[in-house]
Amino acid sequence: MKIQLTLMLKIDYILLARHFREETLDEENVTIIAWQNENAINTLTYNRLKNVCCQEQVPIEEQKITKEETKAWKKIITRI
Repeated sequence: MKIQLTLMLKIDYILLARHFREETLDEENVTIIAWQNENAINTLTYNRLKNVCCQEQVPIEEQKITKEETKAWKKIITRI
């Protein structure tokens, strides 16, 4: 069982979708948690995608987008 705990600049969004549906293995969950805890942008991305996936209501105070997050999303969009 190989677990990647190095810096992960990218995450597999299909893996995240499976994670939100509780279809991932323990090894995959470790990878997701490591990515999520790597930096604040990853944590925000995880939370926002979870909210979208699970159709939860986001509190107004969490709806504010930081400049750092805006830059990160622009980078993601340009790579897609």
